[in-house]
Amino acid sequence: MRLLFHQFESRLIAVDEKDSVSVWDWAKGIKTNHFSNGNPTGTKTTEIKFLNEDDVALLMTGSGEGVVRIYRNYENGGEVELVSSWRALTDLLPSRRSSGLAAEWQQGRGTMLVGGDVRVIRVWDAPREMCMSVSIPLLFHQECADHGHRTSLRALGPASPA
Repeated sequence: MRLLFHQFESRLIAVDEKDSVSVWDWAKGIKTNHFSNGNPTGTKTTEIKFLNEDDVALLMTGSGEGVVRIYRNYENGGEVELVSSWRALTDLLPSRRSSGLAAEWQQGRGTMLVGGDVRVIRVWDAPREMCMSVSIPLLFHQECADHGHRTSLRALGPASPA
């Protein structure tokens, strides 16, 4: 499960291990909406972000198959509108413990950095749905993982000492 609190409003977004998105008003303690992210079977929502959070916020989701979806009117029980959707990652690597898609939104530039189970990080111009930078190759090869009872820690390091 992933949680996301709105910075300025009493809104909480929760996504489960499949494709359900729940919207809560935490001040009132009520669920205001619930909808499906539309993930294919076997994938889950791995990223959630607010875009334009200081104005009329849009909700961005990223899923294990490498697709970014942006929603409007997600707050209440009315019709949720899918504003845009595109495949941000096309060359996902097979993995036993998939991290799916990870993203970072840069509000001032309107760009989104997208990575995950791939060997690159892509820079997207979100309003135009265009990849601005084909890729930033990752120079990391070694991985160390520690999986505890309920937690997991993963660290990446350079392939050779500098």
